[in-house]
Amino acid sequence: MTKVLEDTLVLVTGANGDIGKATVRLLVANGAKVVCSDLQAPREPIEGTEFIALDVTSEASWKEAIGAVEQRHGKLDALVNNAGIAPMGRIEDVTLEEWKRCQQVNVEGMFLGTKTAASLLARSGTDREGGAAIVNMCSGASDKPAVFSAAYCVSKAAARMLTRASAVEFATLGYPIRVNSVHPGVVESSMMDDIIETYSRISGGADKDQLRKSIAEGNPMGRFVDPAEVAEAVLFLVSPASRFVHGDAIHVDGGYAAS
Repeated sequence: MTKVLEDTLVLVTGANGDIGKATVRLLVANGAKVVCSDLQAPREPIEGTEFIALDVTSEASWKEAIGAVEQRHGKLDALVNNAGIAPMGRIEDVTLEEWKRCQQVNVEGMFLGTKTAASLLARSGTDREGGAAIVNMCSGASDKPAVFSAAYCVSKAAARMLTRASAVEFATLGYPIRVNSVHPGVVESSMMDDIIETYSRISGGADKDQLRKSIAEGNPMGRFVDPAEVAEAVLFLVSPASRFVHGDAIHVDGGYAAS
């Protein structure tokens, strides 16, 4: 039986994170060849993948990574811009360096990936139903503000606009590249554990179990998002099933954005 992503080459950034790992596993299970990238190689590589070290904030690192992909495989069918950080702090306490670092990873990294991979994606997209695909990992914070997370919210709102701007520009240029974004809600992850820990500290010792309960109840479906559920949205946007979806956003948030 033919798998939906057979003969598809995908590069995933931030592949060592919870969403990254779930995404890579699902793409591989559906027949894709996945190039995983992060600052360091994974401790337990996923079968059917290869690894390229990549600092998403460095244009030189991006050029080296895309060059290696082209040399090894001669194509790139999809790019998943998943790398991201979520610093927290009161606005008056966040340093300019911390603010800039968040924008560098979450926005500039996405911009550099889109810029550097566009040519190879466009060439590869001519031979693929629905063209090549870029999937940008945004957030519920792209749409709604969150306390103690100004840098993160601003970065994800910018990432959403970069998605839309890239989509209309590539269409105008006639590039066979679709660009879309995925907006997870509160994901069950080590990053969320850190966020709850930090929120408790900043707010003066709020009970972490109660915080977790309140956060889960903050969306209509009443629970956290599983990373595998986010991965399923990525799979759809990478696959030909989404061949006429362009410049759009998929919310995997249990109704958070609608509430």
